This record gives sequence, structure tokens and C-alpha cells, in this order.
Amino acid sequence: MLALASAPAFGLVFALALALALAPRPAPAAQERPRPSSPPSPIVIVAPRAPTPDPRFTALPALLIENQTTRERRELKLYDAFGAIDEQAATALDALLCDARKPKQRATTRIDRRTLQLLFKAAYHFRSYEVEVVSAYRKPGRRREGPHGQGSAIDFRLRGVSAKELASYLRDIPRTGVGIYTHPKTQYVHLDSREHSFHWLDASPPRRHWREKSIGGKELVKRDAEYRPASDLPL
Repeated sequence: MLALASAPAFGLVFALALALALAPRPAPAAQERPRPSSPPSPIVIVAPRAPTPDPRFTALPALLIENQTTRERRELKLYDAFGAIDEQAATALDALLCDARKPKQRATTRIDRRTLQLLFKAAYHFRSYEVEVVSAYRKPGRRREGPHGQGSAIDFRLRGVSAKELASYLRDIPRTGVGIYTHPKTQYVHLDSREHSFHWLDASPPRRHWREKSIGGKELVKRDAEYRPASDLPL
């Protein structure tokens, strides 16, 4: 009796299950495709601009410099096209401006670069492109040789320019040592670079040394205080 009573219920469950199995299923939701990632921004490398030559320096002519002891000469420009000191040229001047008092034992040193700058500045100022160097580096021995022994001094003449004119011009430059040698057989100017200016006159003949006469006064202190490296440039 129990089995007969449950038959209709079983048939109903079976019919529902069959209907569910045969019913159309909804289409699965379309999966959103991943968007392609945008390509990375290209890395732009900006090359540094090449420095531009300065026409003020490219226009400067070479100087013909002679060591009057050795009679050797070199034609050189101290500055490159960008206004920097050309170390190759400066090194050539180190060799040219040697101490050749003993010809077989020449002595050289690194000539003070600012002294070289002032030498070239004076030549360009007077438009005198031939420089006669009487003495530059002097190796210390029995004598200390002062700034010459340190490679910071040059005694020289400019072709076509009097010693008086040259010394007067150099004395207006701050932080300099400027001596004028006025004897008829000397007639040259001493130039060196120093912290505190000192200017003098020396009338002694060659191979003699008389007492120097100091030139200048309090105005030198003020001028030295106003010194700027740019004032050494030949512009």
C-alpha cells in the first residue's frame, strides 16, 4: 500500500527534474577580454648641446714669443675657441720659457697660468703680437730668485711698445707685481701675479742691482679688493 501511494509523488518529482534538465540554459555571460596594455612611452634621450665657440676668442691671433736667451721662438694661442686656457699651448710655453743660463742643463717648471694670461692680455691690448722674453723661470740656487724661482714672473718687451707704456698699462691690473727697468741697456718690464700688488722702478744697468724705487700707494689696496678673474681675460 505504501509503495502504491508514493508512485504519483515520484512521478511528479521525475517530471519536474526532467523539465529542468530539458529547459534551455542561459548563455554564460561573455567574459570581458583584457584590454591590451598601452605600449610604454618611449624614453627620449636628449643629447647635451655641444658648446658654441666664442667668436671673441677665435678671433684672437697667435703671439710669436721668443726666449732671448735661447733664441727659440714659438707661435702660440693661449686660449681655445671656447675661452679656456689651452693646456697644450701653456705646456709648450713652460718649455719655451725655461731657465737656460746653463745651456746643457735647462730647467723648467709650470709657469703660473695667470701670469701667462696677463702677458697675452697686454699684447692684445697694444696689438703687438711679438713678445721678447728677457727672463722667465729661474731655478733657485744661491739666490732664491723671488717670483722667478716660483715660475710666476716674466720679464719681457713688446715689439713697438715702450717699457713706460707697457708698465703703465700693467699697473692698472689688480694683484700684480710690475717693475720697470729704465736703464738704456735694459728697457723691459717685470710682471708677476701676486695677492697684494707692488710696483717699482729700477734704473740699474745689466747684471747690477740698485735699490728699487716703490711706485704706488693706498689705491693699490682698493684695486686689489676689486679683483675679479674675468679681469685677466683679453676682452
